[in-house]
Amino acid sequence: MDSLMQLFYDEANEMVEGMEQVLLALESGEPDPETVNALFRYAHSFKGNSAAMGFTHLSKFTHGLESAMESLRKEQRPLTPELATLMLQAVDLIRALLERTRTEGDVGDPACDALLQQINAALNGVEASTVGQAPSGAPSPLSAGATSSVETPAQSEVPPATVPDTATESDTPQYRIFYQPAPTLSAEHDPLQLLEELQEYGQVVACRFREQIPPVAHLKPDACYGSWELIYETAFEPAIVRALLELTAEGAEVRIEPLQSVPEQSHTASEPSTQQEPPNPSTETTSVAAVNANTAVATASASKGEAQSIRVSTEKIDALMNLVSEIVIAQSMLSSAQNADTDERTRAAIMQMERHVRDLHERVMAIRLLPVSYLFNRFPRMVRDTAAKLGKKVNFEIEGEETELDRTLLESLSDPLTHLIRNAIDHGIEPPEERRQQGKPETGTIKLSAFQSEGRIYIEVRDDGRGIDTERVRQKAIQLGWITENDFPPDETLYEFIFQPGFSTAQQVSDLSGRGVGMDVVKRNVESLGGSISVQSKRGEGTRFLLRVPLTLAIMDGLGLTVADEHYIVPLTAVVEAFQYESLQHTALFDRHEMVNVRGEFIPLVRLREFVGLPKGERDGLIVVLEQEGQQIALLIDGIAGQQQVVLKSLEENFTRVPGFAGATILGDGRVALILDVSDLIRRAHQVSERYAAIA
Repeated sequence: MDSLMQLFYDEANEMVEGMEQVLLALESGEPDPETVNALFRYAHSFKGNSAAMGFTHLSKFTHGLESAMESLRKEQRPLTPELATLMLQAVDLIRALLERTRTEGDVGDPACDALLQQINAALNGVEASTVGQAPSGAPSPLSAGATSSVETPAQSEVPPATVPDTATESDTPQYRIFYQPAPTLSAEHDPLQLLEELQEYGQVVACRFREQIPPVAHLKPDACYGSWELIYETAFEPAIVRALLELTAEGAEVRIEPLQSVPEQSHTASEPSTQQEPPNPSTETTSVAAVNANTAVATASASKGEAQSIRVSTEKIDALMNLVSEIVIAQSMLSSAQNADTDERTRAAIMQMERHVRDLHERVMAIRLLPVSYLFNRFPRMVRDTAAKLGKKVNFEIEGEETELDRTLLESLSDPLTHLIRNAIDHGIEPPEERRQQGKPETGTIKLSAFQSEGRIYIEVRDDGRGIDTERVRQKAIQLGWITENDFPPDETLYEFIFQPGFSTAQQVSDLSGRGVGMDVVKRNVESLGGSISVQSKRGEGTRFLLRVPLTLAIMDGLGLTVADEHYIVPLTAVVEAFQYESLQHTALFDRHEMVNVRGEFIPLVRLREFVGLPKGERDGLIVVLEQEGQQIALLIDGIAGQQQVVLKSLEENFTRVPGFAGATILGDGRVALILDVSDLIRRAHQVSERYAAIA
């Protein structure tokens, strides 16, 4: 039962997320029928699943929403901003109730009925011609226990006497359906609505309603005194149609037969009677239990040959990844243990094992990777609500959502991206009137995009707002005592100030900004992932934040470097080429900052010995050119240990964050090697170059 309940929650959360995304799409664009149908399907599936798990309050509330969605699906009413807000509030309420069921079971909320009444009022306000037409005592179309009053097309167009006994000329199979609803109606069981839903799976060729109304003294307000006989054309299996008609309604009776095999006496067997009789066990009436069994068999048969997927807990995947990491380390140790005396068969076996381990690693990594849409789809709702709260108009664009990233990284990037996007709305995008005065469209644009390059993932948050006021940043830095009145640092340095704790240029504190916390957390979180963040801005045109993070935090291909007796690792994707130190022309600025000439271009030289605090070597060794984002440095080392696959271990989790290093790994001989943070090394070296160039 626990596994079944977890499956329900996983699917329910996906459906709620889907409803929210569809509502946002409908609000921002023209309502196309397929999108509206998707919204209705999410709600209908959620209602059925909730009822099946015994969460009646959730099921009833979602049933009320279905009536509103039905109006949208039939294109009778547009999705106005007011109605969209109410529907999104309903999604939030469903999400909250769903979480409460985890600990409290089947619980309701008085806000459900109030919200349904608001939605009903909004619908009536849109379609003013329908207001007041219903009798004063008529139930609301959105009330939790109401039933649909819309006639099926078959009822209104086909007279009772025209139900045929033979199939019409069609390649699609036709069936005769005898449908007796459950004796007691409920919020989850609306016979007319279920009959209308048959149109989603096929076509009702003919329909006959048979009333079975008892004397007035025996009438019950919640009872159903009627049945239907249909001629139905569909390409779906009969079990699917039967399951639809019996959805969440115990006691419903359905008989489906191929039209050609129905005897002429079938009408007589279904003649109306003046009182309800118990079903005859000898008839071919299918029970709900039998339907469920048949449906399971039909579903299993229909799914053969199709792509299969299963839900696996993240704990199991993480455990598998850890095991693969240990196998990689063991494989590295085995490879290191080879020597000149190792025979050819053993060498061949080790090489084959290396290939298998690499293939295993790639396949497990593919399991951990998720498209960034998993994260990006959380933000359209936030942008909508934040912009409305601030009285701004914002068009939110997403690009590159198919880019894949390690699931752990995705979760860790949620908070940084949330803060950057909120900042873009609050500080970047101007109010509509201000944008008009500047000759801009009233609606600002925030673009969130992702792409992969050089073995890293790049995530960009860009807006077309007012940009960063560098003079304002400078004055704030002077106020904080970071610089003096006579200092005029470059824009890049001023941009770095905004990531310092306690720095804020907001003139007043709000619940969104002004306390000087947030951007420092953004930078710290990104750097803790082995990534970096940079800023570009132009006054009056907008700002661009670029986040760079590794594709994964698990395993990578690296190049081993040696300095003295120590080993260090750099990502193989950052290595450009290597030279003998003597073969390159080099120079030094102010006898301290060294540069080397690589193919006609001088780039900063970093001596790894000095960087890690080791004494100067007796002789110069090799220069390895490292590059990221178009910038290069020359790293002076003693030698190269070779290419190897390494398992990344976090320094921050096991020790503390060390600037210049992205993590550590265990080598084949059991020693620990530090992994260099190439982005940090390049940034440091170029900052020094710019500082000396400015002095010169």
